Amino acid sequence: MSRSRFAALDRFILGQPRAIPALQTALEAEQVFPSLVFHGPVGTGKLATALLLSRALLCTAPEGRPCGTCRSCRRVGERTLVHPDVRLVLPEKKADFDRSETEGGAAGLAPQEQQADAIANPVWSVLIDRVRQGIAFLQRRPSESERSILIVDQAHRMEAPAANALLKTLEEPPPHAVLILNTPSWHALLPTIRSRCRGVPFQLVSRTTIVNFLVESRELPAEEAVLRAGLSDGRIGRALDLDLEEFRHRRESLVAILEDLDRRGDPGIAVARAESALQSGHPIEDDLDILMTLLRDVLILGVAPADEARLINVDIAARLRHLATRIGDRSGAALEELETTIESIRHKGNRQLLLENFLIGLLPDAARSAPDAAARA
Repeated sequence: MSRSRFAALDRFILGQPRAIPALQTALEAEQVFPSLVFHGPVGTGKLATALLLSRALLCTAPEGRPCGTCRSCRRVGERTLVHPDVRLVLPEKKADFDRSETEGGAAGLAPQEQQADAIANPVWSVLIDRVRQGIAFLQRRPSESERSILIVDQAHRMEAPAANALLKTLEEPPPHAVLILNTPSWHALLPTIRSRCRGVPFQLVSRTTIVNFLVESRELPAEEAVLRAGLSDGRIGRALDLDLEEFRHRRESLVAILEDLDRRGDPGIAVARAESALQSGHPIEDDLDILMTLLRDVLILGVAPADEARLINVDIAARLRHLATRIGDRSGAALEELETTIESIRHKGNRQLLLENFLIGLLPDAARSAPDAAARA
C-alpha cells in the first residue's frame, strides 16, 4: 500500500477533532478551498494551524508532508517566517506601517510573538493598505512554489473598507492563491466575507488532553502540567506561554491575603490588603482571576478534602486544605461575589471600594458584624 503524500496533521495540532480532519481530507483530495476562515477561541491553535497548512502545501517532500526538514518547511514556522510565498498580516499601528520600508508585513518575524503583540494592543487594526499589499501579493505568481498563501490574523479587526477590499479576490481567487482568515468568532466577520469563505471551527481543548500533551510531548512534571492545564481555560497556547515563576509570585500574595484575613479577622486588614493589591502594578483583573482559582479549589476541598484530582493549584493543596477547614463554608458565596466584583470592575466601577467590600466579605462572621454593631451603638 502506498504511503500518503501528507502526514497526519493531528500529530502537530492538539485537540481539534473537527478542524484537523477537515483539513486533512481536503489536502488528501487536493481540494483545499481557496478562502478559509479559522474561527474559535483565542489560544486554540488557529495561527499554528495556518502555518502548518502552509508548510503542507509548500513542502517539497514526495510524501509525509510537511516533512519539517526541506527548505520550504524550515522557512515557515512559529518562530520565523521567511518564505517568499507566505505572507502574514496582523493588526498594527498606522505609524509603524508608515515607517515600514517593505510590504512584507510580519514576514521574517516570529509569528506567535507578533500575534501576542497584536492581542495585547486591541486598538490596533488590520490596515487597508496592508490588505491591499496582501491582495497584490496573491495576484502575483508565486516566487518558487505552486501556491501563494496569505494569512490574515485577527481578521475581525479589519475595518469595513479593508474587508470590502478583499471581496473581489474572494469572488475570483487566482488558481494559485490560498487566503486564511483567523478570528475568534465566525460572526465577527462581515456577512459578505463569510458567504465567500469556508469555515473551519476550532474549540477549547480538554484539560486531560493538555495535561497529557505537556507530560508526554514537553516532558513537564505532572504537577506542573496539571497547574498549567488548569489555568489555560482549554487554550494550549496559554498553557505553554504561562510564566510560572511570575504566576506563583502573584499567587503567593493572594494566598497570604486569604490566610491573613482568616487569622486576624480585622476589617482594617481587608482595607489595607485591597489598597496594596491595587498598587502592586499588576492588572487587578488578572489577580482576581487567580483568586478565583484559589477559592474554587478551597470549595472543592471543603466538600472532599482528599479530592486533589480536580484541583488547579495542586502544588499548594496542603495550604488550601487548611483554608478549606476555616473558610470552606463561605467559599461558594465568595466565588459568586467575586464574579460580581470582577464584572463590576470591568464596567469601570470603583476598584478600591469593590475590592474592599469583597475582602471584608471573606472575614469570619464575627469580624464582619463587629463594624455593624459599632455603627448601631
